[in-house]
Amino acid sequence: MKEKDRRHWIEFLGSLDLTDLHRHMDGSIRPATLWDLSERYYEAIPGMDFHGFERMLRYDPASDSTLMDYLDKFHIPLQYTQFYGNIRTIAYEIAEDAWHEGVRLLELRVNPLIHRRAGLTTRQVINATLAGMKEFGKMQPEMRLGLVIIAMRNHGGNMAKILLREIAGEMEEYHSGPGVVGFDIAGPEPPFPPILFTDAYALAKKMGLHRTVHVGEADGPDKIWQVVELLSPDRIGHGTSAGQDQALLRRLAEDEVLVECCLTSNLQTGAVSEISEHPLPKFLEYGVPCTLCTDNTTVSGTSIVKEYLLAIEAFGLGEEEVRRLAAHGHTGSFCR
Repeated sequence: MKEKDRRHWIEFLGSLDLTDLHRHMDGSIRPATLWDLSERYYEAIPGMDFHGFERMLRYDPASDSTLMDYLDKFHIPLQYTQFYGNIRTIAYEIAEDAWHEGVRLLELRVNPLIHRRAGLTTRQVINATLAGMKEFGKMQPEMRLGLVIIAMRNHGGNMAKILLREIAGEMEEYHSGPGVVGFDIAGPEPPFPPILFTDAYALAKKMGLHRTVHVGEADGPDKIWQVVELLSPDRIGHGTSAGQDQALLRRLAEDEVLVECCLTSNLQTGAVSEISEHPLPKFLEYGVPCTLCTDNTTVSGTSIVKEYLLAIEAFGLGEEEVRRLAAHGHTGSFCR
């Protein structure tokens, strides 16, 4: 993209109220914050400077190529997200970073169980996250914030139901500020079919929670069909394999299931081998509601503006299409 065009698009994007409906806490922590915590707890890592530490947190195209390579980047952050004060600070900073990117509506995604290794309960993890988000919300009242809770597929359907019961009191309707607005499952797709989670999603719906699902990132369109038929989600995360099935595209459009598109991470995890293979243009062509998201800003080295610029350059999007993507982020949001 020519520099003149880039400046135009950055200015145009700055005129929009952007959203990010799919941003994970543990993959979006400031490297400088993790380095400071590392120095505090461990006197840093012997023989390593900050730049070496930062490289361990980010996807490296020279050595990483698979979803497992990508997920390996989360091991270091998880050492520091086991403590209430750290989680609160991190949640505040993620909201602040999103605000400076031009995001005016952020749904942060958290799996509470992986932050309980030092003794925190599920509700304490959620309370710490919401406390940081609420603190930033007081600083910037124009920022809308919500929390989407993740259950892991490999923990099974019963654990997903237990998690839902634990978070019942943290739903947005019971908070004056940010609260839990949605439920999600993530983790390995092939070994854990959607049918295992039908009861959990029925419970989430009964509780009044909106529902999304990580699907179609590491498996084919048949899994997306199963999710749509069995779990009745409001949205799906990634959904890249949907582009292989025209009937599925029509179904997603008919049911108005919004797709949370994460272009950079889809390239890095191998969900698509080239940006030209990403189904975003097909989503737009078939009328599937979709919006751009970051997934993990630190691991992927991205921001919401970078995601839009990538889409604009790769697919030749015009201003109307960009407006549509941004608008879908608002209409598809789980925040009240």
